[in-house]
Parts: sequence; C-alpha cells; structure tokens
Amino acid sequence: MTAQQGEDQSFRAPLYLTGIPDSLTIIHDVPKEIEVTIRGPRSSLLKLRLLGRLKAVVDLSMAKKGRENILLSPGILNLSEDIDSRNITIDNPKTLILNFERIITKSVPVRIAYRGGIPQNIIVSGSPVIIPARVKVRGASSIISAIDFLSTKEIDIRSRKGKISEESELITGGREISIIPSIVLIEMEIHKRIVRTLANIPPTLLQDHADLSVEYFPKVVSITIEGAEEIIRNVVVDDVSVILNITAHEPGKYQIVPEVIVPGGIEKYFLDIDLFEITISEGKEVTGEKSGSPGEGIDSEGTRQGQPGQGMKE
Repeated sequence: MTAQQGEDQSFRAPLYLTGIPDSLTIIHDVPKEIEVTIRGPRSSLLKLRLLGRLKAVVDLSMAKKGRENILLSPGILNLSEDIDSRNITIDNPKTLILNFERIITKSVPVRIAYRGGIPQNIIVSGSPVIIPARVKVRGASSIISAIDFLSTKEIDIRSRKGKISEESELITGGREISIIPSIVLIEMEIHKRIVRTLANIPPTLLQDHADLSVEYFPKVVSITIEGAEEIIRNVVVDDVSVILNITAHEPGKYQIVPEVIVPGGIEKYFLDIDLFEITISEGKEVTGEKSGSPGEGIDSEGTRQGQPGQGMKE
C-alpha cells in the first residue's frame, strides 16, 4: 500500500462547546473528546495526526432550557479540504445529550468553620466579624436554590489566644458555582475559659415592711462562675448580689428562689443551693447580715443573668 492509497484511521478529537447563552448552564459532565474514523490517503492522515491538531467544535448558541439531543456530524471537525467529509464516521458519542438549566444569582450568609469545633477551654468573645457577612453565589438554579449558606475553610483556634484577623477562602463543596467575593476577612477575639468558686456570700433581703421578723437559711452561699480568664480572675464577693425578694409576702413560711446579679462578661454561673427557706413573723428581728428596701444591694455594674439554682446559667 502506498502513501496515496486510502485507508481508515481512528482519531480522538477534543470536544469544545461554544456559544452557550449567558443565562444557561449544563448541569452534568460533558465528554472531553469524541472518537472518529477518517478514510483518506495515508499521507493526508499522517499529516493530520502530526500537524492537524484535530478538534470538534459544537455551536450551542441556539440552546434552550431543558434537554437537547444534538446529533454529531463531520461538520464539527476542523478538517482540510483534501479530506472528504463523506469519509468521516462519528463513532463515540454519536449524539450529545445535554441538559440546560437557567443560571440564577443568590445572596447567602457566611459561616465560620472551626477545625475540631470550638474547644471547651476556649471562649470566642461576642460574635466574630465576617467581612462581608454575605456573598453572592451564581450557578444552575437547582444547585443555587439548595444553598442556604457558605462555609469558610476550617480555622484552627485550639492553640490561639487574643485577637485574630485573617482571610479565608469559601468552600464550594464540589458544586459548580461561582462566588463573589470568594475570600472573606474574619476578625474575632479568643479567651481562655476558666471556672472559679466564690464562697461565703450573704444574701440581700428586700422587704416592704420593716416591722416583720425574717429568718432565712442558709445564711451564706457559694457561687461558681465561668467565663473568660481576664474577667473571672478579677471578680470578688462584693461584685455578686444574691437577692431574696419577700416584698408583698405576709407572715408565714416560704421557699424562695433567689435572684442573682453578676458582673457583665460572666458566661455561666450556678449557686450551691436552689432555694432559701424563709420564715416571716411579726416583729423587727432579721436573722441575716444584709437587708434593705427594694433596690438596695444591686450592683449598678452587674448584669442580670436569670434565676439560679437550676444548674449552670448562661
């Protein structure tokens, strides 16, 4: 057989899709190449194989939303004139089955991903700042509609302390989407968490009638506080108020849940008791060390944290 005799040879041609409307996208993988058989003179085929840079280009400018079956023909190949298109066979795939979907854009919030979660011995002060707090995602409507938020790359804070300011990429989760912007700035402050107990705290009695005799038990309590080390280490007994409010109570015996006021910045606390035993009778004796009219003994710098005696309070 001479170089001018005809023969069949198989080729692989890279597949290019062009002209897809900006409002549409393909929601599945597309073959990267097609297989074809070309018949022609050996010299022409050798030249095509070595120098021709064969490729297949499919124009999709007329595509519409939904499924389209596109029959592949020799016309999609960039062949020289010395090769007759009638001598070309499209082997695989013979047809492109494409699903087009509308492209939409949506604004979603950003969440910080912590490697291993936030350790128990770490406090993230307040709410971390994310700039910007929301980003735009763009892609196929079925994908974008299912996205409620995006996460940053995992940030490791397990051995860090103080103020943090760093950039982080956003995670696509393998989805075919574009994110604007794709990088956010994260700012936060991290503190070591400690627990401390303050003992011998006498309650403050609030009452309407000074002519009543009041007995209460226990006489003092202990409080366990938890929070940032810089705050907890500076708290003293006088910073904490344990209030027994017996206003509008007639003589008799009661079990009263105390009200607790602690300084701002304490994350959790609990008392060593749930209830005070109170006995009110006629007379002027009060068996306690702190008493006063309503409002006395409340630290103006304190922050009301809720009712004690029912476990750790936040």
